[in-house]
Amino acid sequence: MSVPMASFYFNVANRELALCQLVGKALKRKLAIGVITESETASRVIDRLLWEVPPTGFVPHCLAEDSCAAQTPALIDHRLEKLGPRDVLFNWTPRMVPASPNLARVIEIVAHDDEAGRQAARQRVAQYKQAGYEVEYTDMAKLAQGGA
Repeated sequence: MSVPMASFYFNVANRELALCQLVGKALKRKLAIGVITESETASRVIDRLLWEVPPTGFVPHCLAEDSCAAQTPALIDHRLEKLGPRDVLFNWTPRMVPASPNLARVIEIVAHDDEAGRQAARQRVAQYKQAGYEVEYTDMAKLAQGGA
């Protein structure tokens, strides 16, 4: 059994834009993607966002209970069990995602200007490590400046 991965993208200027960009990047790699949210309302907000961003592109996605879910690479739901096996799961909740054989990688996106969100992310890092996840970090501010 492989070790699950938790990837933290921090110092993000706009969480929603970063989510859309990272989902698009994962789709180009032909990965099965999930976005776990807090509620049905939050799922619908992310669904709408992925229809609007990028404005000149298309991110194939749907809510997990839509009739086309079996043929769609990116699913959104507030219930983890509805998302099924995923290569990548974007965590849009304030809680850690429990390790699962159906999940290879969790991605967390942390805004630079949200101190409460940053503190919560630090707590999740510790929880992921305690649960046996390998944790990696990407500083988006550094990347935006051309750094590694």
